[in-house]
Amino acid sequence: MQNLSLGRELMEEEMDAKVLQMWSRKEINSSRFYLTGYEPILFNKSKDFALESVLASVIPWDKELLILNPERMEHTHEIDNLHPEAVVHTLSHDDVRTMESLISSRRSVAYLLINQPEELASDLNLLDRILSLVRRNRMTLIVNCDKTARGINDIFMGAIDFMIGSLDDMRSFVMARRSKLVGIEGNSRKLNLDLHAFWQLCLRKRNAIIEPMVS
Repeated sequence: MQNLSLGRELMEEEMDAKVLQMWSRKEINSSRFYLTGYEPILFNKSKDFALESVLASVIPWDKELLILNPERMEHTHEIDNLHPEAVVHTLSHDDVRTMESLISSRRSVAYLLINQPEELASDLNLLDRILSLVRRNRMTLIVNCDKTARGINDIFMGAIDFMIGSLDDMRSFVMARRSKLVGIEGNSRKLNLDLHAFWQLCLRKRNAIIEPMVS
């Protein structure tokens, strides 16, 4: 677990501002970020490693993954950590008609990975159609961001379940919906890519003096 480190509050104090700017345009106190229902996990590894951890831990063997803009992935070896029999589909992010047809005809397509989702910010109508598909079909939404991203969760109107981001070549992070993290315990295909275990390590290092959640 030496691949991960966490500071006293959200992550390492000097990184809080960068991560929060990528996540939201709103002002968020890092020490109270847990009230949003999301959990931050910081890796002293490249973004490839963070993405591999999400894909290896989140997607069960009997579900299918749809990847939008696969050409925007820096590498494609991340999908090798899926189950050997996993079915992966690839489309351009603006091919919504094919996306709708695929999801309606193959009910096992339950996970959507969008690479460099910043491009969707300029076409809110297209984004709304994609998010409508996600909501109607109760899909898990994963976004793989460039390090110049800003306010991605705001742009996606809170629909993101897992966001992968990069701070520099050897520091990356995952923002994960807590309710989704709870459900992936024991799912990882590889011990060194166990996102749930990384999260648990984060919790042990975090400031223990926190306010109770408000329902």
